[in-house]
Amino acid sequence: MSNIFNNLFSLGLPKDILNSPSLIVEGNKVIKEIPYPGILIEKHEKLQGLFINITVLENIKPKKPIHLCLSKIGAGSQEIFVDILVGKNSKVKFISHCAFKGKNIKHITKTNFKVKQNAYLDIEEIHYHDKDLDILIDTQSKGVVEDYGTYKSLFKIDKNNAGKVNVTYEVDVLNYASIDIETKMAGRDGDDIFVKDIIYLKGKHSKAISKSRIVALGKMRAEFYGETYGIGDYARGHIDCSEIIRCKDVVLKATPVVVVNNPTAKVTHEAAIGSLDKKQIQTLMLKGYDEDEAVEIIVRGLLK
Repeated sequence: MSNIFNNLFSLGLPKDILNSPSLIVEGNKVIKEIPYPGILIEKHEKLQGLFINITVLENIKPKKPIHLCLSKIGAGSQEIFVDILVGKNSKVKFISHCAFKGKNIKHITKTNFKVKQNAYLDIEEIHYHDKDLDILIDTQSKGVVEDYGTYKSLFKIDKNNAGKVNVTYEVDVLNYASIDIETKMAGRDGDDIFVKDIIYLKGKHSKAISKSRIVALGKMRAEFYGETYGIGDYARGHIDCSEIIRCKDVVLKATPVVVVNNPTAKVTHEAAIGSLDKKQIQTLMLKGYDEDEAVEIIVRGLLK
């Protein structure tokens, strides 16, 4: 067990996950759990993978995030199926630390969530990748945010190769509810990244922001595809996708799609593909950094 944790911490995982409310998974097995009152977690190991049911009872508001660590050390597949229910008036944040080391790894997650009335769910998925990692990532999230609820999500890979990555969100937003979905990734030689956001603003005065930031640091492919539907009265949505190219032989594509069938709804979008600011690179180089270090600092700032 200690060897597993040493590997995880060497990739950059925070050591406080061992002392905080958390669920730590290696492969398809739970290796450590620290519970939190009012948050019920059921785990079922099956042939198809690991099934996790998380229920946040009503009026539960932890002061600190709950840690979920999904790791895979060595070749093979990790398949995780997660159901999350956040009860009325609860407010909870999960930080999912995903750590991988090895070759021929598959990381597959399917998450279904429901945010009940006046509840708040915030999920950050932060990846820690080894330098020589060979991985396929397929993560899908689908959910409903009920009246006056809030859902926030962040998916982030900024160190070493991302791998072959497919990230998909599909969310229904009901009356006076709001969501904020953000992906931030840096890709390098050989990476293939696809991000898809589908948002249905079904409720009156519902709100949504879909934001993507992808930086191409090597020969790679990346595509962002976002659809937002303005359905409810006075619904408001915005798609913001920005991609940055660092070198040649890169394929970047951004496709924002807005669909409005209600005269009081409004959905906007902006998309941009550009390059890093040369003046910023030169300024950092004058301070003693070499070019690669300067680029790394700028990218970290963009994806912070």
